[in-house]
Amino acid sequence: MGVESRGTRVGAVVPAYVRTTGLQNWNRYAAVNDEFIDIHMDDESARAVGMPGVFGMGNLRIAYLHNMLHDWVGDTGDIAEFRCEFRGTNLKGDILTGHGTVTGVADRLVSLDLGVTNQDGAETTPATATVVRFEDGRAEMPEEPQPSAPSGGASPGTFLTQETIDRIGRTLAPVAAPAVGVNDIARWATATYWPVRPPAAYVDADAAASTPWEGIVAPRDFDPFAWMPDRPWSGDWLLGMGIEPGRRVLNGGQWNRYAAPIRPGDVISVVRRFVDVVERETKRGPMVFFTSEFRWTNQDGALVRLAEQTTIYY
Repeated sequence: MGVESRGTRVGAVVPAYVRTTGLQNWNRYAAVNDEFIDIHMDDESARAVGMPGVFGMGNLRIAYLHNMLHDWVGDTGDIAEFRCEFRGTNLKGDILTGHGTVTGVADRLVSLDLGVTNQDGAETTPATATVVRFEDGRAEMPEEPQPSAPSGGASPGTFLTQETIDRIGRTLAPVAAPAVGVNDIARWATATYWPVRPPAAYVDADAAASTPWEGIVAPRDFDPFAWMPDRPWSGDWLLGMGIEPGRRVLNGGQWNRYAAPIRPGDVISVVRRFVDVVERETKRGPMVFFTSEFRWTNQDGALVRLAEQTTIYY
C-alpha cells in the first residue's frame, strides 16, 4: 500500500514505526555499518564522555525513519530528501516511535514533518522529508540538487581556530567503495527492520522485479563505504575523537538528497568537501559545528546522493 491509497492530504499521518531498543538492535546495526564504537557498547566508555551510559547510534534512528517512509510509500514513490537533527540520546530499553505528518503537497512532491520520540514523549530526532510520487508506475526522481555554500558566520572561539576556518572549501580526491553485493543490501535491511522481516523487494529478486525500479535497490540510507579499511565518513578538517573538552564528538544530524538508486554491482564513489564551521555557546558550553558534504556517484557518473553531515565537538 502506497501514498496514493493512504492519502497525501495535508495533515495525513504516517503509520508509526516502533522499536524497543538495546544492544540487540545496536549490535545488528554495528555489524552492517561497522559502528562497534566503545560508547555504543560499554557503559564505562560512554560515561567517560559525559553520557549516563551506553547509547544507540544516531544513524539507526535515521534508518528507522527511512524504513517508516518506505513502508508508507510502498511502490508508488521514493524518498527524495531527508533532513534531521539529534537532540537526545537513545539509551538501553528506550521505546522509540517514529512519527510523520504530511505538511505540504505540490505536484509530485509530498513534504513531511518527522521525528523519533522515546517512551517519555521526548523528541530525540526532529526531521523533515520530501517524498516523490511516481507517475504511471515509472520511477523518476526530481531534478539534481545543488550543493550548499558557506554561511560566512565562521569566527575563532574557544575551540575553533582560524587555521580550521581557513580550510573551508577543501575538497578531497574521490574514494570508491567495493562493488555492492545483493547480500550487502539484504543484511542492511534485515538489521534495520529487526525484529520484523524486511520488505521482500530488498531480499527477493522476483519480488523486486515487479517494482518501478524493476530490480533490487538498496535502502536510501544504505552505506556502501561502511566496511572499508579507511572509511570516507569524515574529512581531515575534523578534530578527531577524544574525551577532553573540544575533542568530545557527537553526530549532529544530516541532510540527504537522493537521486539514482544503488543497485547490486554498483561501484559508488564519494567526493568530500568542507562546507562550513561555526562555534556556538550552548547549555553544554561552547560547541563547534562542522558541515561536511559527501557527493556520491555511481560507475556511470550518475548522482546517487548529495549529503551533508553535521559533526559537533564540545
